[in-house]
Amino acid sequence: MSSVLQFVINGLLVGALFAATAVGFALIWGVVDIINLAHGEMLMLGGYVSYYTLVVVTGEAVASPALALATVPVAIVVVFVVGYLLQRLLVAQVLGTDAFLSLLVTFGLSIGLQQVALKLFSADTRRIAVEFADPSLTVGGFVVPKLKLVAFAGAIALTAALFLFLQRTRTGRSIRAVAQNPEAAALVGIDVAHTRAVTFGLASAIAAGAGAFIAMILAIQPQMGLIYTLKSFIIVVFGGIGSVPGALVGGLLLGTVEELVAGVVSSRWTLAVSFGLLIVLLIVKPDGLFGTGVRE
Repeated sequence: MSSVLQFVINGLLVGALFAATAVGFALIWGVVDIINLAHGEMLMLGGYVSYYTLVVVTGEAVASPALALATVPVAIVVVFVVGYLLQRLLVAQVLGTDAFLSLLVTFGLSIGLQQVALKLFSADTRRIAVEFADPSLTVGGFVVPKLKLVAFAGAIALTAALFLFLQRTRTGRSIRAVAQNPEAAALVGIDVAHTRAVTFGLASAIAAGAGAFIAMILAIQPQMGLIYTLKSFIIVVFGGIGSVPGALVGGLLLGTVEELVAGVVSSRWTLAVSFGLLIVLLIVKPDGLFGTGVRE
């Protein structure tokens, strides 16, 4: 039982990063009304921006926790601009057309970003080394890695900040209005095209923040984005399309399930079990845990 609880703790810590990534995926799906197959590449870019910011400032990818955390806002800002421009220049051109065409465009964008990253950064794996005097805490007999705890807190903060932004700011209300009814939003003076681009940029920025934290825990490389896009898809469908709380709960659940499967059975079964649970949920509750029904 103690081993199972340890797996649950590890799963929750990692699941928060999955949730922060999936929140952006859910936002794009709910507001821009496309499935962004390049979402994982935004996470990958965030990891590299964080890594190279540290290298430029200090000359190496080794830092104290405070200095490593200082690179996260840089990744968020840079990738927000990238996401905004990509939506304006490419994705906006296929909105309102065939859904398959938007999938092709975002898939092509995913491949293109991977190839650019390979040319710029090479295929070598990279990682930010964060120095702690004591790398772990022991609470009630359970081991909690400090770095994963920091990443967990950061991912929760990113998710909460996005939720508050959507609820409390004028731009956030515009985003929710466009998600509900873009035609009515345009009639009351909201710039729908700009709002959708901002949404795409915000979603990319949140993913980039998660990518910066992932670069502190795991090795990053240009082709890492696909697995996070798949996980985001599972989480969004699991939690409910367009639901930020649903993405948070779904991410925590997915992280816990995967850690339990990897620890008790084998890591080779994690994706199979995750997709199996997704199929079961679609049969039992097609709208997801926090879904409100499918728009006509």
